[in-house]
Amino acid sequence: MEDNWLSINHIEEQEIDIQSKTEEFFGKGRNGFCDYALNSIELMIHGVLYLRDNDKFIDENKNQYNDFKHALRIFSYLHYQRIIYTFKASYNLLLQGYYTESANLMRHVVETFVRLRYIAKEESIDLVNKALFGHRGNKGKKFNVTHKEQFDDIAPGLYRYYRILCDIAHGSMASHILKLNISKEKLNFDTGIVFRPEESTFVINQCSVYLLAHIEFMTWIFPEIKKKMFEGYAIKYHETLSILWSLMKDISGCEQDKKWYEAVQHLVKIQEKEKEAV
Repeated sequence: MEDNWLSINHIEEQEIDIQSKTEEFFGKGRNGFCDYALNSIELMIHGVLYLRDNDKFIDENKNQYNDFKHALRIFSYLHYQRIIYTFKASYNLLLQGYYTESANLMRHVVETFVRLRYIAKEESIDLVNKALFGHRGNKGKKFNVTHKEQFDDIAPGLYRYYRILCDIAHGSMASHILKLNISKEKLNFDTGIVFRPEESTFVINQCSVYLLAHIEFMTWIFPEIKKKMFEGYAIKYHETLSILWSLMKDISGCEQDKKWYEAVQHLVKIQEKEKEAV
């Protein structure tokens, strides 16, 4: 009987099989998701780590920042230096069929990015210092703006969709949706890992849009990247942005995703007021 039980060996064999099916279905080597997602991540790696001007990391008092633009650049660098690995980890999980786990990381991506965008919009040195110290707070004072307040200010309407990612992450019934099979007779969950194109598309749309948002914000907060672009980087940048914006157009025309698009586009586009601020 134990010979028929699911084992780690079975799961690892399934991972290999699902990755092959995912890469084929989503166009690896054919300008599909597998290509533009990795190109997007690499644009951020090269842009933030190598083309960005290096900033002095600590202000003179060594405890907190006094100049907002300097602090925002440092805070943005710290965000990108971490989030490039989060995107890659989410991509890896998606490729191998771990849709719920990949969605969990997308929740982290959008949550921290909205906070970054909110701080940039508020131009508050106090908020930067509080965010940098996290739950410990800065001088005992914590970042006290709620997620809902941040979302409603930056991307009205997006909070309800962020809550779906939260429900998936918190282990409610929503966390099983991406592995659920429902029939008239009974409810079943996938045993092991199963390739599910429709469910993976949910995560792919999230990942694609937030990659676009990050690239657009990156070249706004670090404008020197565009000035330093060498030919190979510039070609990859413009080709990848073209694909990602084309995807946004497709989402806007899809009735099922239209409301999400109306909300998320505010997170992707840099407003004129923000462009003038830096």
